[in-house]
Amino acid sequence: MIIEGAISVKAALLNKKREIFSIYIDKDKKTKDFNFIRKIARLQGVEVKELEKSELLNVLSGKSHGGIGADVSARKEDEFEEGDIFYLDGIEDPFNLGYSLRSLYALGVKNVLLSKRDYSSMEAQLLKSSAGAYDMIHIKILNDPVGQMKEYKNKGYHLYGLYRGEESKDIFGVSFAPRALFMLGGEKRGISSELLELCDEHLYISYGSDFRNALNACAALDVVVTLLRSQRR
Repeated sequence: MIIEGAISVKAALLNKKREIFSIYIDKDKKTKDFNFIRKIARLQGVEVKELEKSELLNVLSGKSHGGIGADVSARKEDEFEEGDIFYLDGIEDPFNLGYSLRSLYALGVKNVLLSKRDYSSMEAQLLKSSAGAYDMIHIKILNDPVGQMKEYKNKGYHLYGLYRGEESKDIFGVSFAPRALFMLGGEKRGISSELLELCDEHLYISYGSDFRNALNACAALDVVVTLLRSQRR
């Protein structure tokens, strides 16, 4: 696949979550960022093809590549670090998912679970919308969400589900467990009933106004991860 833009190419080079076959670069671009990419590519033995702008048009299709792109493999799954985990269930739009990964990584979350699907067709968009965080964060795909969530419970994780129900607790009054796993569902269907039953606690976001509508998934995630960051400091 082709990824485009200096941020995406740099993230792929530095985080080594995928194989890089070739880098295509505007030969007239001699900025600090581009020269850094040239240096790292040389150290890693990655081929850099210095091209004319007209030649780049035959390789890169986007309008915001800025003079650089790369031919890369799909991203590999990797092992989690010790720490909090977020499960993003059903956030399928690549821009919303990318924004979510950017917020999570920026605020210190390293481990993310995703619903089972083929992400390869959207990886270029995910890299760009996440500002490279898609290749910085640790990601695993859940093939058996219920079974795998039971495994996390057995490992000592406290499972929180973002869900507005009768038994739900106001998130602003909750002290998070030392090992926490947060489940957030997409706007279309939310968290499945089977997963909600596994949760140790359901949480909702109380508003500071009479607003009656739900926050979108990205906004809700920002609230949760900001509160988590505040408590973990």
